[in-house]
Amino acid sequence: MRIIIALFLCLFASKSSFAQDTISVAPKPIIKDANYGAGGIEDLYYYVNNNFNYNNIKKEDIPVPYKKKPYFIFYVSFAISEDGKAFEFSPKEIAEENTFYKEAVRVISSARWNIATENGHYKKQFLVLPIKASLSDF
Repeated sequence: MRIIIALFLCLFASKSSFAQDTISVAPKPIIKDANYGAGGIEDLYYYVNNNFNYNNIKKEDIPVPYKKKPYFIFYVSFAISEDGKAFEFSPKEIAEENTFYKEAVRVISSARWNIATENGHYKKQFLVLPIKASLSDF
C-alpha cells in the first residue's frame, strides 16, 4: 500500500511540474540614444568652447546675479532630427532673446549628431546641454 501511495504521489507531482511547456517572453526593444557625432561629451564641449563666438554677445545680456562672477551656467534643450541636425530649441534658466542663448543655439545647430533609434527606426529624442559661459572673456 505504501508503494502505491508513493507512486500515486510521484505521478501527480510530475504532472504538475510539467504543466507549462512553453514560455513566452516579450522581446525588449533595442534603443540607441542620440549623441554627438564627432566623439564623446568631452569632444562636444571642446567643439562648443572653440566655436562659441563672444563677439556675438552683448555685455548687457549677462544676468545681474553673475555680473561680478567669472562664469554662469545656462541650459539649452533641443531635439535631434532624422537627418542628424538639432532643432526645437528651448532655453532653460535664460531668456530666448539673450545673445548667450542665441550663440549657443548657433553652435549646437552647426554640430552633427547621431540620431536616436528604437529597433533600428528613428526616434525623436530631446537633449539638455549645460553651457558654461566664461565672463572673463569680456
